[in-house]
Amino acid sequence: MLKIENKADIFHYRALLFILCFALFSLLSRYFYLQVIDYDRHFSKAQINSVKALTTYAPRGLILDRYGEILVDNYPTYILTVTPYELRDKEQEFLKLSSITGIDTEELNRRYKKYYRGPFFPTTVAKNLTFEQISQIEEMRLDFPGVQYDRSDERIYSPILNDAHFLGYLKEVDRDAIPKLDKNLLYRAGELIGWQGIEKQYEKELRFSKGVDYIEVDTYGREIFRLNSNNIPAFPGKDLSLTIDANLQRYSRNILEGKKGSVLVSNVNTGEILSMVSSPSYDLSIYRGTTSEVEWNDLLKNKDKPLLNRSIAGLYPSGSTLKLITVINLIENSLVDPSDSLLCTGIYVPPGSTNEFHCWNENGHGLVDLNKAIAQSCNIYFYETVQLISLKDWTDTAKKFGFNASTKIDLPNEKNGLIPDKDFYIKNYGRWGWSERGVLLNLTLGQGDILITPVQALRFINHIASRGETAQLRLNLSKEISYYDKIVYSEKIWNHIWDGMFDVVNADQGSGWRARLNGSDVKLFGKTSTAENPHGEPHAWFIGFFDVEDTTYSIVVMIENGGGGGAVASPIAGDIVSYYINSSKSLAEN
Repeated sequence: MLKIENKADIFHYRALLFILCFALFSLLSRYFYLQVIDYDRHFSKAQINSVKALTTYAPRGLILDRYGEILVDNYPTYILTVTPYELRDKEQEFLKLSSITGIDTEELNRRYKKYYRGPFFPTTVAKNLTFEQISQIEEMRLDFPGVQYDRSDERIYSPILNDAHFLGYLKEVDRDAIPKLDKNLLYRAGELIGWQGIEKQYEKELRFSKGVDYIEVDTYGREIFRLNSNNIPAFPGKDLSLTIDANLQRYSRNILEGKKGSVLVSNVNTGEILSMVSSPSYDLSIYRGTTSEVEWNDLLKNKDKPLLNRSIAGLYPSGSTLKLITVINLIENSLVDPSDSLLCTGIYVPPGSTNEFHCWNENGHGLVDLNKAIAQSCNIYFYETVQLISLKDWTDTAKKFGFNASTKIDLPNEKNGLIPDKDFYIKNYGRWGWSERGVLLNLTLGQGDILITPVQALRFINHIASRGETAQLRLNLSKEISYYDKIVYSEKIWNHIWDGMFDVVNADQGSGWRARLNGSDVKLFGKTSTAENPHGEPHAWFIGFFDVEDTTYSIVVMIENGGGGGAVASPIAGDIVSYYINSSKSLAEN
């Protein structure tokens, strides 16, 4: 037996033994506490760690035309996400995913960085996966820790309508955009958001409400089974019916095929847009993530600007449609007697000047009164009479009709246009670099610095057709009718404008005779315009209105670099109006 002679050694031995016993007691006590006293809490915690919360999605709301035809639908697809903290070897896993999906690793890494939200949140790296690709990933599940796939809905657009501009498109949300978005809609990186057109304007209505499903997973992240308790269901977005008539829209688009321009048709009584065409258009499938960078750059650099919505954002000189602004000023201020005639020889020389201003009819129109000046769009009549009007009166009247301001149509990115006033000229040309008489010669013909959009021209013709009490333009069929500020003029003024516009189309020498509705009891009122363009051929305009039974409709046709309004825009307007009248009769009969 070991003897310990030294008393100090005995003390150290006993102290060591005490410490060992105390440590053992502490361990046993802690074990007892964890296994018996605190068992329930830690068991629940272990259970929570094995339960995974999955965000669930519902379909986005459909977009339909006024008669229920689906314009924008959803189709099921698969998206691929990775959870960063679960990845063992990102580069190797991306290499394998690349071989399956056909997406190169550089693109996978780009998307990973763009939509990264943190180590514990799934990051979208691919979408539109096929069932075969998903099957391959599932077969190699053990090689892909941290990789998940989920069913998702993508937008599909009517292939025969192809109206990208007003329908708009969706875009994936990136990290930088999230702080600027509506926090109530709970966006996260990689999800889709309405980015243009109706998709953007009515994002809140069309977007779904997300849900949550709880699933139990094993240590590899594989689903064992779905838990039915505490799940939160996802709800689909609301369907949206538009004022658009899909058949009229198709017809109008076909007429504009191969041309640059815009066609707009509206119900004047309600402000409903029946057709809105901007040409050329583009294929909305470019936003599904399958378009190469080269194809995208080609689209951006296309000289015909297919991405531009010409109807609301194309800015053009109005041409002689704004001769009607001059007419209003002349009659309202009793500056001319409408029955008095002026001689049009084809040339006008302002008093005290040697500069010649020409009529579009080189031989002149002869004696011209107010009605004939509107009907034949005589430049000389308006050159002479506009000199009686002040610049302020002319620009104030144009602004009263909404030029220089948004129409407040329910679409994003509408342009305001430009009606140049005295302040504009001083700012841009100095105090002495212009004259009021000189700029009025341009303004009365809608030339010079004037810029308008086709949708502003539509509001203008609706003001005339409704005699100043005009419903606000809209694309949402269920939106309440509201009105622009009322424009008050005497019946005499409205009557003179209507009489002149009737003769534009229906008189023998009317500038818009090619729009005449031969064989129809419907009468079309119109105004043509040939807007000079310093960068090429002039723009061709036609604006007009007509009645079918008890409803008034309006039309605007603008052909960019098209040539003469009477020769080019008028027959297009006549064709579209004839089609609509016939289709309305057919619809009524059925």
